[in-house]
Amino acid sequence: MMDMEELVRAVVREVLERTASGGAKPCVMVLASRETSLAERVGALMAPFYANGADVLFLGEDSGGRTPERRLLPSLSCSDMADLAAGRASSPCMKETLGLLLRGETVEVLEFAYRSYVDTAPGPLYDLYVSYEKTLAGYGLKEFRPWKPESARVRETLITAAMVERAGAEGRRALIVPAKANVTPLAAETADVLRVRIVKEG
Repeated sequence: MMDMEELVRAVVREVLERTASGGAKPCVMVLASRETSLAERVGALMAPFYANGADVLFLGEDSGGRTPERRLLPSLSCSDMADLAAGRASSPCMKETLGLLLRGETVEVLEFAYRSYVDTAPGPLYDLYVSYEKTLAGYGLKEFRPWKPESARVRETLITAAMVERAGAEGRRALIVPAKANVTPLAAETADVLRVRIVKEG
């Protein structure tokens, strides 16, 4: 069963699509060379954001006069990350990324390579890359966040603090619960702290 927010989004998308007068299909620019598997991955990641899909373009491909709605960097290596944080770029892909950041555009990164070394890198070295990520976020380079509905639904009739914490950790703003659900005092307090609304279906 579709929750109310998802239903509203679907209706709004449908209305916008029907009233659009011959608008061009949106496009997403991947800041890398074309690879079939990467195009499929990006297409799947973008599907929830665009009801009728978006054209996935790669570096150097013609956008047909359209301005890409999103710019995605598939992976950011440790060396490229250090260079970008210092305002340098060595490869064509990184030069394009730096140029976009200098123009005030947002670039989303699908994968930060340094994170794969969390269990092996010395603490101070790992912390250096964490600081690079913060610096780059200030430039407009941020982690890609997959689409998630703003609410979560639970069927249990006893609502606990752990359920609220899980919803908050997932970035949900509301927890939809059965009308007869009992909310523990700790769950209600946790919801206030995390700003997660508990909504009883009625």
